[in-house]
Parts: sequence; C-alpha cells; structure tokens
Amino acid sequence: MNKAMGIPIATALMASVAPVLTWRDKHAMPEGRSGGAAGLIENKLVYGGGTTWRNGAKVWLNETLFYDFEHDTWSSGPPLPEPIAYGACLAKDGLLEILGGTNESGPSRKCWRLKAGEPAWTESGSLPADGVFAKAVPLRGRVYLFGGSSSATDLSHLSDSVFRRDESGKWARISEMPQGRVAIPAAATVGDEIYLFGGFSAAPSGGALNHRDAYRFDPQTNRWTALRPLPAAVRGLSAVSVDARHILLAGGYTDSAFSAAAYLYDTEDGQYRPATSLPLPVMGMELLARGRTVWGVGGEDKNRSRTSRLIEGVFAP
Repeated sequence: MNKAMGIPIATALMASVAPVLTWRDKHAMPEGRSGGAAGLIENKLVYGGGTTWRNGAKVWLNETLFYDFEHDTWSSGPPLPEPIAYGACLAKDGLLEILGGTNESGPSRKCWRLKAGEPAWTESGSLPADGVFAKAVPLRGRVYLFGGSSSATDLSHLSDSVFRRDESGKWARISEMPQGRVAIPAAATVGDEIYLFGGFSAAPSGGALNHRDAYRFDPQTNRWTALRPLPAAVRGLSAVSVDARHILLAGGYTDSAFSAAAYLYDTEDGQYRPATSLPLPVMGMELLARGRTVWGVGGEDKNRSRTSRLIEGVFAP
C-alpha cells in the first residue's frame, strides 16, 4: 500500500510494549500458493499467479483469485496471460500490477495490470531489467523497483539496482542498494520514505546468506540511511505499514527455520517491539492492511509446500 493507514491506532501502538494483535483464520484459498501478487482492490482481496506443489512437482500458476470480505468466500477471476511468480507487485488506485517475474520458461520482463471491474489483465509495459525477487513500491505517482535477479535459483544473478518509473511510464536507474546484491527484502512506506528490511544474498561459501540490515530510502534525494538491524537475519520477511509511524514485520526464514515472529518497527525511535506472532511459521506471506485490520495470505510454510491460509489480525483499540 502506498500510504500508511489506521492513524487512530497510533497512540495505542506507541504506548504498548507488546501490542495486542488478535489473529483468526478466514476461509482458506482453494490451494496453497506463494510468490504471487496480492492487493486490496476496492472491496476485495486479489491474489494472482504464484507457485504451488502438486504430487512433488512445482507448478507455476496463472490463476487469479478474489476474496469477498462480506461473505468470506473465494472466487475465480480473470487468468493471467502467462503463469508468473516471484515478480514485484503493487496495488494502488483500484488496480493490481505485477512487474516481471519468472516461470518454467525463464524470466519475463512483462508487466501485467488488472483494474477493478475489468474482465482481463492487460500489459502495462516492460521492466528495464529482469525483476525476479525484486520489490516494487508506489509513491506519489511513481514506482520504485529495488533489486531483482534473472534467476530464481542462481544467486550469482542478483542485482543491486534501484529503478524509478515516472508518471509517463519511463524507467531510469537512480541508485544502488547499499547492502549490495540482495533479493526479497521486506518493503513498506511511511510518509514519503521507503523502508527495506532483511533479504538474502549469495554466501561466499555458496547458498543463501540472510541479512539483518535495515535501511530508509528518501526518494527526494536518493539517499540511504542505515537503521537499527533486525532482531534476526531473515529472508522472505513480510511487511506492511499500519499507521503513520509503524510497520508490521512478520514471518520469514531465519538461518535455521521458518519463523512466525512478528514485530512493530517504530520509524520515529527505531525500535522493534514484539507483536503477537503469526499463527504459523511462514515466509513470503503477503501482508495487507486497512485501518486496524491486517490480512496475511499464502506463503511457504515448509520446504516444497505452500499454505492456503488466509489470516486476519485486528489490533486492540
């Protein structure tokens, strides 16, 4: 989401060392999935693409699902023109957009957009570079794209580039990530600044190296500020701004296991305060927020597995 929401709960969150966030399960998706794009579009939650596992094989999805909050039900939406996963995504102004990604044929630089009420996804442009595992953040009519890769498996292809798309749709490289070539950091905005947490890079000895790094990016000056490190090195961490001061961080994969831990990061004092843990350990869960309510959908809950759960969290008044 491009603006912090839920300002009335700010006072309660600032005063609480361990904010009360009550989680409950809603109706699950028809099938577990992760790596897709999710957003709140008008009165529905939309989830498009991703991957799942069937009979021990990874399957790339082109399906779109709509969740109806009023009736607690899922329905099918218009399919994507191609199966796609691990692309950057953003939701704003009544639309969901997927920027790049990959499937079994390799990376794609195509961007796909689904507007509320329209019967099909439409192509909305092309990325300037491969965007597997990149993060996209919309802010004041522009889109910022952080990192990415040309491969979902070969960590030597990670990028440290930061691109900006202006209102005309033109991309320009404006900066590089200070932590180097890092994939899937958690990202959120508060005010006019962008916050990045964790992620992973290629370890010198091979494999993935999780990060604790946290940074703030000022799009007006293209300057980075190092923040207090995360409580633990983690990749696949999920983030969403919940008011004009705080970012909820949850889940991920640490150096040893999938995590259910949750924290509220305070952008004013730089502290991570423990929040109520997720009801399951999971990485790559999509977090969405509106007012005092947070939703988490999908994600990888163990190796070669995807969760179908949709959870709803409500902050105590």
